[in-house]
Amino acid sequence: MTTTSQTNDRSGASASATSHLRVALCRDGAPQFDLAESEIAQAISSGSAVAWIDAQGDPARTIPQITRLVHLPDVLRESLADPIERSRMLDSAGVFAIVMHGLGFDRVAEEPIVTKLDIIFGPGFLITSHRERYEWLEQVWGEIGKATGEENAMARGLPYLLHTVIDSLVDTYFPVLDTLDDVIDELEISVVNDTSNKVQQRLFHLKRAVATLRRVTLPQAEVMSSITMRTGALIPADAEPYFADVRDHTVRVYEMLDSYRDLLSGLLDVYLSTVSNRLNSVMKQLAIIATIFMPITFVTGVFGQNFGSMPQVLSDHGFNFWYVLAFMALVSVTQIWYFRRRGWL
Repeated sequence: MTTTSQTNDRSGASASATSHLRVALCRDGAPQFDLAESEIAQAISSGSAVAWIDAQGDPARTIPQITRLVHLPDVLRESLADPIERSRMLDSAGVFAIVMHGLGFDRVAEEPIVTKLDIIFGPGFLITSHRERYEWLEQVWGEIGKATGEENAMARGLPYLLHTVIDSLVDTYFPVLDTLDDVIDELEISVVNDTSNKVQQRLFHLKRAVATLRRVTLPQAEVMSSITMRTGALIPADAEPYFADVRDHTVRVYEMLDSYRDLLSGLLDVYLSTVSNRLNSVMKQLAIIATIFMPITFVTGVFGQNFGSMPQVLSDHGFNFWYVLAFMALVSVTQIWYFRRRGWL
């Protein structure tokens, strides 16, 4: 069964967005598509099949379609409708709901991208609800229609289908980490060679982006632990190691984001030290210039006084000017030689 509807974008940023719901039903190890609603609902209620219901678009449009196939408690429907929610696990009347998030990073704007994915599962069914289109989810959907036997996650049962969906989601985090790593490497070079305010703004901007991704990732590791501890017989013991592996991957992502945060904090310290060192270098040069001009300014100040009877002013035939000028040049050269010998220049 596949249904499609048009939903208007209230913000006016785009003309329209598509909402659709599709269902795959697996009986006797063979996934089936494009079945009638009554047949799907009956198969789910009887427990004779495993159904995957994928809803994309505005939940206000897809929730009524989902509830015609599966009874959802009110608390889970409210969770589906909430556009922004922390990663967590809910359960009500034997039905479990997981809030996960897709992670991305816009390299041009250097902004984090966080999208919500709701996963609801119970005896004989799995529901995925998302507002955006996920390429990785399309690949999983295509694989269950092509793979056979043990390679087909849906044919193996609900726990393995659930694991495949979550594992595919977590696998998309690692390319995001690679992009962040490249951006931080570029920033390391800029911090040393450029002390402009633009570098400082990028540092703070990127640090905030990493903090956002880190804040989203941490609760998802807790969700992985809850799947094996709270679902009882729905997730058998032989499937638990698969979810433990996904948890390890999630923790690894969190630790890498944590290391990026520490690295950016270190880069900020390096940036401030670089700015301070360059300021000190400029101040040192200015101080040396001022020191060179101090004695010659003193000499010119003394001989520039308006004294009509000052010695050698009226009777030196102009030679005193050249003597004083040579003396000032000698003082300046001596100072420069001394500063170079001390390593100040």
